[in-house]
Amino acid sequence: MKNLIPCVGFELQYSPIDRDSVENFAITLHSTTNELVFDAFQKMEPGQNILILFSNRTGPTQQLPAEVIDCIKVDDEHYRLKLKTKSDSAVLDDAANMICLPINKGPSTPQEMVLPCPSCNITGSFKFIDNQDGDWQHGILPIYNCSSCGTSRAMIGLVSI
Repeated sequence: MKNLIPCVGFELQYSPIDRDSVENFAITLHSTTNELVFDAFQKMEPGQNILILFSNRTGPTQQLPAEVIDCIKVDDEHYRLKLKTKSDSAVLDDAANMICLPINKGPSTPQEMVLPCPSCNITGSFKFIDNQDGDWQHGILPIYNCSSCGTSRAMIGLVSI
């Protein structure tokens, strides 16, 4: 019997430096932060397990196990999930014995991340602003704002420093 587990995820990320999609983004992000906030349409309880999925264009979807730390009701059918990846967790390729139930609400990118800021050198919250429009064909380019100094950065620039 297959296991059914809720999941949130990342759309394929775009890198303006490489002018292409970012492959194996899960490993890069996992080495940079373990605190992420996603919007969801399903309520979850603290301590529940969830998977964070990462799209890849040339390989299988990657999975990163996480735990729900907090779930705040924003309005009817809209919850904000604070997740923490498990410190001993490894990035895994898509497992055939598992069925993931996507519960993202809105864009498939975190609404908030805890990261060190390259401008002010303070580790703090970066809040999602919007996806940058562009003529790229492969991926999205989410933009985040530092809660400490107010600078805006693309996600790919924040996690690949």
